Parts: sequence; structure tokens; C-alpha cells
Amino acid sequence: MEEIYQQPLLQNMCRLKCLDDRKRTIHGYAMTYKSPLPPFKKGGLYISPLVKGDRGIYSAILQLPLIYFAYVRYVRFKYLSYFIAISVITSSCSSPQSQEKTTETNQAILEMIFPDEDWQTATPESQGIDAEKLEEAVQYLADHCFEDKVEELMIIRNGYVIYQGDSVDKVHNIWSCSKSFTSTALGLMIEDGLCQLNDKAAIYEPLLSELYPEVTLRHFTTMTSGYNAVGDTRWESDSSADWSWTPYQPGEPIFSPGTAYAYWDEAMMMKGRTLTRILQQDLHEYLTQNLTEPIGMGEWSWGQEGELDSIPIRNGCTNVHVSARQLARVGHLFLNKGNWNGQQVVPEEWATAAIQTQVPASIPVADTDRKSANGSGSYGYNWWTNGMTDEGQFMPDSPEGTAYMSGLNHNVCFVIPEWNMVYVRMGVDGNPPEGKHVLHNEFIKRLEQAFL
Repeated sequence: MEEIYQQPLLQNMCRLKCLDDRKRTIHGYAMTYKSPLPPFKKGGLYISPLVKGDRGIYSAILQLPLIYFAYVRYVRFKYLSYFIAISVITSSCSSPQSQEKTTETNQAILEMIFPDEDWQTATPESQGIDAEKLEEAVQYLADHCFEDKVEELMIIRNGYVIYQGDSVDKVHNIWSCSKSFTSTALGLMIEDGLCQLNDKAAIYEPLLSELYPEVTLRHFTTMTSGYNAVGDTRWESDSSADWSWTPYQPGEPIFSPGTAYAYWDEAMMMKGRTLTRILQQDLHEYLTQNLTEPIGMGEWSWGQEGELDSIPIRNGCTNVHVSARQLARVGHLFLNKGNWNGQQVVPEEWATAAIQTQVPASIPVADTDRKSANGSGSYGYNWWTNGMTDEGQFMPDSPEGTAYMSGLNHNVCFVIPEWNMVYVRMGVDGNPPEGKHVLHNEFIKRLEQAFL
């Protein structure tokens, strides 16, 4: 029995299905025919002549519209195939230069490097950034800074410096960015088995036993301890209850631990003292051995706030002195989840959690003279995060994973995991009036517009 369509392509298009050796179904029409004559060719289609069969010539005639339908389908498909072939050939003949550029850009975006003695530089385009639009974003930031502008700005993607100001080697205090160093020391101490995050601080520091028996190391690290020292500020130009001359003399709590958030430097000073007592070692020395040397940061300093058994107590809230080039290394370490070129310097669990929100928006900000620094919904382990606050996302135009260290005088170190990016802006020229998170949200928004 000859088949009506001997072309395999047309068999598929007409969905020819064999029921038995004498019957065929084409789109629901059953017919029986005999074809004793050889097939003939018509327009590229092989057709077996139809003759009177078991059910007569009339059933065969009824098949003619179906055959015509199949033929039309075949012709259309043939020309569609020509079109597809031409398209493939055209695309494969596109400019080798444009293909090479795209490949290089994609490879650069995927590649992550680490600085040796110094950072490697690269063109913005090689890292998927339009140079002209990057300059526009940087100019916007400069226009909203005071006199230091962007002299100490570094922007790094995939480990490559794609922008740097003229003073990125200038060393000075980074103020409250220092808190992230104190936090990192705690993470390393936990890894070394010296303490646990939820340990009561009073079991290590007896000064806390009477008024703060329930405060944990986690409370100190998330600014939810309620700790307050005796006395008011040491600064004549300030009227705050924070920053007394006696930060290690506990006063009445501001609130019960864990029930509110208060950005309070005296609490961080007490945290620094408590960690020093646990460690029985200078925190600067400990971090040099376990943090800054492994990442090649070089010489750095950390101001002292008293002594404990002849051991310097480093100020847990401030007085780390580094350059933008150095601080960027710490940001790059956290971008890579605590891993530095294959060496796990900071535990991955800690490095990841530190830059994620740890203070839920449900915890209210305490009614203090520093309540404008509200970390409810946007504070990690002494890092600021792009979390959800009562008013919405903290930095709504920035990637969700954005986190940053923040210090007085517009010192910041931003980590943006979604972009493999770190950038540092340092200075001694005062905070932006609109708030650092507001200004840098707009800057990051403009950076995104520079992506190729």
C-alpha cells in the first residue's frame, strides 16, 4: 500500500496516523484507497494517483481538499525554513569586533579578582559600565558633598578599580565606620570559640551585673541593649546624653534589652570593653592578626578609650584610622562573604548575616536625643542595610542587598552584592544635609543607569 505523502515532513504536518495496513486518518477523515500506479511529482510534492478502491472513487475525491491543505502547509514551511536559514547566516556574519567586545564584557563581569599589594584598575566599559554615564553619576555625588567632594572616592567592580579620586591614600578617622570593625572582631571571636552571640555580657563583664544582667552580645551588636552610662556628653558644642566621660560606669537603662533601638555610642564603648575582657588581648592586635594582615590592608590605627588590666581598650564606636584604599579591602571581603582569594578570613555565616537586617521594623526607635538615627528595619551587625522600615524600603532605588558602614563626616563603605560592587567615599567635611542613605540612594540609582 502506497502512502499518500511519501515526504516525512508532510507526514508530520498532516499528522498521518496508521490505523492498520489499509486505513489512514487525516484530520479525522477516514478513507480507503488503492494505488497500483507509481507516484508522480507535482511542485515538489510526491503524490500517489487515486483510484477507485473498496469504498469507491467518491471517497478518494473527498480527500482532495485535504491534500491541497497539506501542500499549502508544506510550501509555507519551506519558505519559512529559507527565512530562518538566512537569519542564522546573517547573525553569524555579524561584526567580529562587536562579538569580541560582548564576550570580553561578559567574562569581565563574571570574573572576581583580589588586590595584591595594590588594586588593579580597569576601564569602566570592561566591567560593563558606560564611562560617560559613570562620570555623570560621580559628578552628581560631588555636587552634593562639601569641600572634600569625591577626592576620596573609590568605585570597584569585580575587584577592579573603575574610578578613584586623587586622595584615596589619605588616612584619617572614619568615625562610626569603626563600629563594623568592632562587630567583625566579635564574629572572629565566636569562630574561635571564645563566646557566643547570645551570651549574656555580664558573665564576662562584672560591671554589667547589677543594671544590665540580661543584655547579650547580640543586643550590643544591634543597638538594642538599652545601655546608658552615667553623665552627659563630653562635647561642649553638644547637648546629648550620649558620649559621657565615664562610658564604663553604667547608668539607668534607656529601655529593657531587645525592646527598642537606640543608636548609642556609649553602648558600643562598653561593647569594646567587654570584648577586650573576653579576649584578654588588644582588639587592634587581634584584628591585625586575623583580619587586616590576611587581606593585605597594611598599617592602620585604632584610638584607645582607657585600659583593662594594662590592655588598651579600643574605642568600640570610633577612631579607626585608614585610607579609602584600605577600607575598600574590608568592603571587598564582605562582598565575597568573608572569603579572600580562597582563604576564609571571616566566617561566611557572620559575613553574610552582618550585612543583612537584624533589627526588625517592629522594634521601635527609642525616644532619645539621637532618635533621628533610626535603624528599625535597616540595621545589621553594626552595618546599615537596605531593609524594610515602617516607611518602606530604606533605599528604594538601590538593590535589595545593599549594605554600608557609616561614619560622621560622610564616611561610607558600600557593598552591593547584586552588582559585585564596592565603593568608598571618605572625607572630613560633614554629613550631607539630606542624609547619607538618601543621597547615596540617588547616586546608586544613577550608577545603575550607567550599566551597559
